[in-house]
Amino acid sequence: MLTNPIIEGFYPDPSIVRVDDDFYVVNSSFEYFPAIPIWHSRDLVNWRQIGNAVSRLEQQLDLSRVNPSGGVQAATIRHRDGTFYITSTRVGPEWPRSDQHFIVTATSAEGPWSECHFVDDAEGIDSSLFFDEDGKSYFLANRERQGAKDGVGAEIWMSEIDLVSFELIGPKQTLWDGSGGIYPEGPRLFKRNDWYYLLVAEGGTLHNHATTFARSREIWGPFEPTPRNPVLTHRNLGREYPIQNVGHADMVELQDGSWWGVCLGSRPSGGFYDGGNVRYSFGGYYRNLGRETFAFPITWPADELSPLFSPDTGRIEFQYESPNLPSWPQTDVDYSFTEVSLATKWVNIRDTNLNRFSLDSASSELSIRLGPTFEDCFIGVRQNSWNFSSSVCIDLNNLAMDDSAGLGMFIKKDHHISVQLAVDGSTLVVSFFSPDVEHEPIRLPMDTSKILVEVSGQDQDYEIALPELGIRQAFDGRQISCDLTDSHTGVMLGLFGLSKVDSTVAYSGFSYSTGSQQLI
Repeated sequence: MLTNPIIEGFYPDPSIVRVDDDFYVVNSSFEYFPAIPIWHSRDLVNWRQIGNAVSRLEQQLDLSRVNPSGGVQAATIRHRDGTFYITSTRVGPEWPRSDQHFIVTATSAEGPWSECHFVDDAEGIDSSLFFDEDGKSYFLANRERQGAKDGVGAEIWMSEIDLVSFELIGPKQTLWDGSGGIYPEGPRLFKRNDWYYLLVAEGGTLHNHATTFARSREIWGPFEPTPRNPVLTHRNLGREYPIQNVGHADMVELQDGSWWGVCLGSRPSGGFYDGGNVRYSFGGYYRNLGRETFAFPITWPADELSPLFSPDTGRIEFQYESPNLPSWPQTDVDYSFTEVSLATKWVNIRDTNLNRFSLDSASSELSIRLGPTFEDCFIGVRQNSWNFSSSVCIDLNNLAMDDSAGLGMFIKKDHHISVQLAVDGSTLVVSFFSPDVEHEPIRLPMDTSKILVEVSGQDQDYEIALPELGIRQAFDGRQISCDLTDSHTGVMLGLFGLSKVDSTVAYSGFSYSTGSQQLI
């Protein structure tokens, strides 16, 4: 069986491509670096992250000024003539700008990937490429028409592109403005039986999210919408349904001519949210895991007006019969202090210079040079299960007065559940933090500089413990859900601290394991 989500945790906006017998998926990474995780599979069931498309300072992706839930969004992966192409958009505080789209290339999905080739005079977000049979290449994105507001009035545009100079060629022509939902975006273009099919995400990325189609005999249109739009949505389902917000899809043809798709979706848990501080919230569950990657079968009906997504039920299911592919058993890279894991799984916030972090492979000890804010020295991994447990030993020996170091669950600045440890002479100071709750520091004799800290998640709740000191503290995880923090990301399990004098703290023995998932 294929079990959804195929990629768990904060891995939204999936795009997929097949090269011979290999499938590759990429996701958005927003303010986190390395950027654009890349996944590999041969059976669409078992996936392993093989790297990140942007992972080196010399690739020239400046994230220093992006806001939370800004940064690198909606990547698309395509392949032609032995070269992989990934397009994406860097959204900064000066948005909108016309030089935020970029393209990276590689001859192997494992890399190395090229520097970022920024595409001048390209409006909007959510760029992708289409390669036609005549050898021409096309660049697609969305944009807002003059006077557009709150996503109403956006449209999909396209231009021919030179993939040597990465310059647009000729006019930027409108293709379609969607089927009436807000924010038509995420365009992907396909050709089948002499028809051009334009796939679009619209409706916003919450409960009204949807995937729609239009088709044309000519690449420049006119594109006519299919009467069965939306071809994918869960907005017609009650909020008790355990998979929500599905959309932003891509699709791929298998070796035998069958088709499968990928999309984002959320697995909410923990009760209802009234939507009071999120403009487009429908009043659904809390979504600490963010938007995840789901897969589903596709068929083409005889009328070929559009494909049918998940045709047996019309909705995304937790399980499907596996695709007709040879089994390819593999496991993902684990969360540990190893060179492979640190290069693949661990990310920091905005900073593309990783000199703050150093690994002693022999002892599996990670040293972090602290900074004046948590985000300066943050390094973390995605929470990918509602139920997990993790632990790490923190060596406070090199902390100066007023320094602190710890770990916790983080979604953005001032929205985290964490414990911070500090040293005041011969006293250990234990400080818990959660939004809108005051926690009195705990002061204990400093018997050792090495402190074991455990964190765990159980459905919607978290617990932080210092078991050797007899300290345990429970937290309501809804405080750091996507909904209450208005975030497009997901909760990260992070190591972070504070220092005005660049003190170094050592973390060792990191472990992370997941338990059974609760499916509502």
